[in-house]
Amino acid sequence: MRLILMLLLAAANLASADSLLIATEHFPPYQIEREQRVSGFVADKVIAMLRQANLPYRLRAYPWQRAYNTVLATPQSCLFSVTRTPEREASFQWIGPLTHSEWTLYALRGRFISFRSLDEVRHLRIGTYYGDVRDSYLRQHDMKVDAAPQDRDNIDKLLQRRIDLWASDRFTANGLLLQRQLDTRIEPVLAFNRVDLYLACNRKLDASVVKQLQQALHMLKRDGNWRGIEQRYARWPDMPQHQH
Repeated sequence: MRLILMLLLAAANLASADSLLIATEHFPPYQIEREQRVSGFVADKVIAMLRQANLPYRLRAYPWQRAYNTVLATPQSCLFSVTRTPEREASFQWIGPLTHSEWTLYALRGRFISFRSLDEVRHLRIGTYYGDVRDSYLRQHDMKVDAAPQDRDNIDKLLQRRIDLWASDRFTANGLLLQRQLDTRIEPVLAFNRVDLYLACNRKLDASVVKQLQQALHMLKRDGNWRGIEQRYARWPDMPQHQH
């Protein structure tokens, strides 16, 4: 019996070593972690790609900085949803784009009129979260940035006037505000950037695996499954929760 258990454990470890670690963060509706399962607007696309390519995988959700650093240090791994920037370009192999993100500033309703550019908000405190690409982007543009542990923490900071503006993804922020019934108290005041989001894989991952995943993406777009996933999340957060 002991020998059988040892063989089963060895087989499990071998399977784990051979499978891809797919890391992400909880960032609805792109990635939604619930009861140790991950689904979402982008997560469902990545899962469909992995299944289309017939690749074994483990999907894990971590805080963003941990997920990012884990994939940098793990050869057999990929990360999503990642903004492709010049600073990150050489650190990963890129698959995508998976979707796009519209970066938007939010404020308490009626506190400010709409702005035309970041130059007009340079004197205001902007809430971001640690490790997020919007945080580094705004710092590079010499904005006054106040980072929080998680993106959703900025909603309360805004309500308490600890920050003047909140920088987030428009799709995510609108859903979070609807969930908390705060869409009448907090409003978008400036869309300041639009970027594509990718699956970013470790530089040492075999190039053939990267090619398989990119081909799987193209096939899913051709056969209509890609569009089907997008339509499923079009009404988020007013939709049944979908899990894998």
